[in-house]
Amino acid sequence: MTGDDIDLDLSGEVIDDDKIAEMIRRKNEYMEERKRGLGPEYYSAKEFWDRMWEAEWDALEERMQQPTIEGREPIPIEFPIIEIEGDEFNLYTFDDFALLHNQGIFRDEKFLIDRQGRWTKNIVNKLEQYGYHHRKTIIVSREKYLLMEVVING
Repeated sequence: MTGDDIDLDLSGEVIDDDKIAEMIRRKNEYMEERKRGLGPEYYSAKEFWDRMWEAEWDALEERMQQPTIEGREPIPIEFPIIEIEGDEFNLYTFDDFALLHNQGIFRDEKFLIDRQGRWTKNIVNKLEQYGYHHRKTIIVSREKYLLMEVVING
């Protein structure tokens, strides 16, 4: 990928303009999120990171488009589950959350985020852009996790 070029393999499938626009938007969001996550280091090896993230996107897209074999369920993507005060929450890294959300397959309404050493304020601000609110910070085995919940307007 060079610059802002987008390479989508549509494999001969007839797709309407709205679906194409949505695919491009998700891919752009994914690439931009990866750039922000890496920070200034991105600009020291731009071509390398673009190629790597393009390969990640292609691999994920391929996995999502694989047909299920009759009688077999697709392999689920599993994340750690942490129990807090009787409730169970999936634990995601911020990168996993962004990847799943940008693919349109993130469904949890309440979950935990592993900050991965990033500033809490930055993670909270970014998740608010995705429509989630920081409820509280949880400490489990000396690790800090952010309890996030979907914002419900009303």
